[in-house]
Amino acid sequence: MKKLFSFVTLLLALAMAGCSGGSSNTDQSSSGSAQSSAKNELSITVSVAPDGQEKSEKTVKVEEGQTAMDALKKAYRVEEKDGFITSIDGRAQDEAKSLYWMFKVNGEMAPKAANQITLKDGDKLEFYQEVYQQ
Repeated sequence: MKKLFSFVTLLLALAMAGCSGGSSNTDQSSSGSAQSSAKNELSITVSVAPDGQEKSEKTVKVEEGQTAMDALKKAYRVEEKDGFITSIDGRAQDEAKSLYWMFKVNGEMAPKAANQITLKDGDKLEFYQEVYQQ
C-alpha cells in the first residue's frame, strides 16, 4: 500500500511540474502570437458633402479589417441605423424629400451598407446626400 501511495504521489508531482513548465511556455507563445497578429494600419480618405454645402475631406488611419463605417465615425460624428447612415455632423437625411446619405468607394457606388464594406489601404470614401428616386 505504501508503494502505491508513493507511486501516485510521484505521478502527481510530475504532472504538476509538467503543467507549471508548460504554462510558462504557453505564456511566451501566446504573447508572441498576440504580437504577430497586430493588424496593419491603413490610410483612408473620407469626404463628406451634405446637400447644398461645400465638401469636407479628412484622411484617417484605421486598422486592417475595419469598415467604411469605422473610418467615417473616426472622422465625423455619425448617426446610423443597421449600418445605414442617417446623419453626419448633424446633417440628417430628409425622408419627406427622399434625401438620403449615399456613398462611393473609389469612385463607384457602394454595393452594401457602410458597416459591410471592408477597407483596403488608400481607399477613398465619398459620402454625399442625394434625392433617391425609385
